[in-house]
Amino acid sequence: MVSFHHWRSQVLSAKVLASISRPSNKNCRELNELKERYDIILSEVVRGYLNSGQPVGSRTLAEQGELGLSPASIRNVMSDLERMGMLYSPHTSAGRVPTDSGLRYFIDSLMVIDDNLRDHFEQAVAKDLMPANDIDRVLHKTSDELANLTHFTGLVSVHEPGFARIQKIELVPVSTDQVLAVIISDQNEVQNRLLPRQSDISDAKLAEVTCRLNEMLHDCDLAQVRARLRREMETDRLRIRKLLDGLMRWAETPESSQTELFVSGQRHLLEVPELSVIETVRSLLTTFEEKEVLIRLIQEVEHSQSGVKVFIGSEHALVDMEEISVVLASYQGPGQVMGTLGVIGPKRMHYERVMPIVDCTARWVSHMFGGRLE
Repeated sequence: MVSFHHWRSQVLSAKVLASISRPSNKNCRELNELKERYDIILSEVVRGYLNSGQPVGSRTLAEQGELGLSPASIRNVMSDLERMGMLYSPHTSAGRVPTDSGLRYFIDSLMVIDDNLRDHFEQAVAKDLMPANDIDRVLHKTSDELANLTHFTGLVSVHEPGFARIQKIELVPVSTDQVLAVIISDQNEVQNRLLPRQSDISDAKLAEVTCRLNEMLHDCDLAQVRARLRREMETDRLRIRKLLDGLMRWAETPESSQTELFVSGQRHLLEVPELSVIETVRSLLTTFEEKEVLIRLIQEVEHSQSGVKVFIGSEHALVDMEEISVVLASYQGPGQVMGTLGVIGPKRMHYERVMPIVDCTARWVSHMFGGRLE
């Protein structure tokens, strides 16, 4: 069994321990047993809610007989978890449902994924996604496959070939206070940026600076460009700090190529009861049509570390969609990220099933496009 651990697991685990700590005469074993009880009950509430969509009560858990605890004991733990912000009660005398924090802790620290399930999805993805020369066709099929396997909305983004490595830089004097930087990539893409020209930089010195920049930045990718410019700025041997500042701003936000987005299975979300609220439907349709918010979320995934990322309810920027979760992973071509794929579904989804689907699909698409299979 493999557990998915993300960046918040240690923080929330510490929160649990801090919230259940007792006077100093309690030994470590008792504290660990107490934390284990809290974790088990939280897990049972989360699973019950994900299965039924209904609040889970203490009597229901006690009648299942697996915990070996009375309804009163379970109710006390659930009350503590509610005070900790892990559970909440939708209305008086109801059971509890997990909060976004409770779901996050469950996904990061408690949920396990069966290796047999992962193997099953790897085989399904490999069977249905066959290599092809037409990239658009592959990505259309990938978004369809994600929608079919999860019964949610599948999405795949792809970058058109962007600015990869610097081939050459030309600094062209425009006026006494401006220089035009012409930056050419190894793919012959050209980007222009107006930079400030200091008053003491003559045309002859500008030519010297051009030579120095080409020596320093030739065949560098953007990450290397930023690192080398940063070192040069620290010494500023040529006394061209303003010009280097301008180049650094370009390297941090170069003119981006278009990101194409393939979306499939939108109708699946309209069949989920908790997403039938008119504001949610309107927001969903707008998001799928305009795509800018989705692309910003995708860019956040691509700038982070590799792996499957889950955005639960309030953690994403999709307006009026607190009942929505987004599960994403980036895929790679030769030596670089090509795009991101994943699913949009209700917050009440079976993450232990959806996450390996997204993970296996990203790995297989990376394999098809000549990227790494980790």
